[in-house]
Amino acid sequence: MQVYNSGGRTLNTEAGLRNWLTPWRTIMLKYLVASFLMLAVAAPALAKRPDVYPVSCNDLWAAVHDTLDNPSNYATISMDDIRQRAQFVVIGARGHYTQKVELKARDGGCLANATVQQMGSDNADWRQFHHRLAQSATKLQAAKPKPAAMVTGLP
Repeated sequence: MQVYNSGGRTLNTEAGLRNWLTPWRTIMLKYLVASFLMLAVAAPALAKRPDVYPVSCNDLWAAVHDTLDNPSNYATISMDDIRQRAQFVVIGARGHYTQKVELKARDGGCLANATVQQMGSDNADWRQFHHRLAQSATKLQAAKPKPAAMVTGLP
């Protein structure tokens, strides 16, 4: 296909179109990369909270007891079985702050609302507490006896 400009010269339309689209491709690629990076940064904020456990609060309270009963990690100050609250101190931490954990029922699970104070920006004590709590909850769930299977249809 030949196209003539006002001077009567023929123009190569394919090369002209390609040259016209190249900056748009670059811009669109930049928008695509920027959108992907924003999504990658925002994804953790949209994720499920790490302190909601898919077990009942009574089962999780047993796991809190099991976690805080380890004297090499925690010194328990008080435990309230009725309100499911506990106060403790992390052994080996730089500062001896009173830490707290409280359980609240959430959508088919239990929220372990832990207040762990620590010096510095890294919250390793909070992460360690939740990691140990999850391990204890898993261990206690595995040790629970399974209900017997009911057989129906037999005389």
